[in-house]
Amino acid sequence: MEKGEVLILAIQFGALIVAVLLLSNFAYGSNASSTPSITTVYWGSPPPGTGVSIGTGTHTESTNSSVISAFYSLAAGTHIVSFSASRLCSNPQSNATSQGDELDYTYIPRYYDTAKGAYYFTFGPTGQPTGWSCVYTITITDSLAQSASWITTIVVEPKAA
Repeated sequence: MEKGEVLILAIQFGALIVAVLLLSNFAYGSNASSTPSITTVYWGSPPPGTGVSIGTGTHTESTNSSVISAFYSLAAGTHIVSFSASRLCSNPQSNATSQGDELDYTYIPRYYDTAKGAYYFTFGPTGQPTGWSCVYTITITDSLAQSASWITTIVVEPKAA
């Protein structure tokens, strides 16, 4: 082979390697890991009901809720493996550190919202005592064993008349 032919073959081989690398990113995506997330949580029923959208952090609500609803999203090709919810309440008026109320929710049905095109879970009742501070924790795990958690604190304080 002549020097020119070797150079052409080397360039073609290099171009083939670059093309394979670029196409492999398109075939498998740039991030093959799952990214589950809890997208929206409602204190009460989800829309079109009377629920109030709550985020993480601390929230003061004027009415107690009978149910909490949590929408979630998963990476393509994965599915939900587990969903758990719990709450831990404490009475801020009490000086006793042991006074509190813990609840792990065991009945957590899954529903589908046709308007949003998304699945969500509901759990309850909250039965939260007025004035108490309750920390709610939600955790989802997908089929790749990756988890996402959502934590918020709710205080129910009726509006003054």
